[in-house]
Amino acid sequence: SFDAKRELKRVMRGAHLPEEHQPKGFFEQKFNRLAASVTAELATSLGYEIGMTDFVGAAKMAAVKVPVASAEYYWIGILGKWRYIGQREITGNKDD
Repeated sequence: SFDAKRELKRVMRGAHLPEEHQPKGFFEQKFNRLAASVTAELATSLGYEIGMTDFVGAAKMAAVKVPVASAEYYWIGILGKWRYIGQREITGNKDD
């Protein structure tokens, strides 16, 4: 199943980035993890929306809208694993 807070933390700490963009040292990694946890908790504490789309049982797409961060994040789930595919900025319009 999809755990929005956990997946947001992974994205915010850069787990989806290539190896050359990952934090290098021990302290940099720990600080990055702490900052991602605090940011994800603060961003989701005021609420977020999860939308799930099923693709004929073969895959699922999750969209997490975080109004405080003015962003919507997207993942695709196949065979029980979730992969981050991107994000977009959202505006205050009700059409989003």
